[in-house]
Amino acid sequence: MTRMIKVRTLGSGEIREVTIQEAEKILEDTYNDPVGGLVADARTREVIYKISPNVEQIVIMEQMLGGG
Repeated sequence: MTRMIKVRTLGSGEIREVTIQEAEKILEDTYNDPVGGLVADARTREVIYKISPNVEQIVIMEQMLGGG
């Protein structure tokens, strides 16, 4: 059975399930994006930089740029 990770973007009500490979790609893309953001383990609420065996759900916190 393929391990699935739940992914939620902060501010969005949507939660989707992806494979661990897709979750790792999402994590990598988030940190490689020039605007960036953070990824946290939903259970521990700690910022993560890799998908460990204990991670079941991640939360993407996109950086909001603004000014005025």
